[in-house]
Amino acid sequence: MVFSSIVFLFYFLPLLLILYYTVGKVHISVRNVLLLIASLFFYAWGEPKNVILLISSSIANWMFAMLIAKW
Repeated sequence: MVFSSIVFLFYFLPLLLILYYTVGKVHISVRNVLLLIASLFFYAWGEPKNVILLISSSIANWMFAMLIAKW
């Protein structure tokens, strides 16, 4: 799925926006989790084999950010 595809523009994006603004009223962390899951789904649609790399890279970057914030 690319940003200019019909599936993205007319199905994925509107559904995500609706969920973002309805579920997000509960708490900001719910919005963040929703965006994380939607992003992983979006990237998995095109290249599912790279999702593991994306997840591991995100976890490593998060851990490095926590170390930097600690120091």
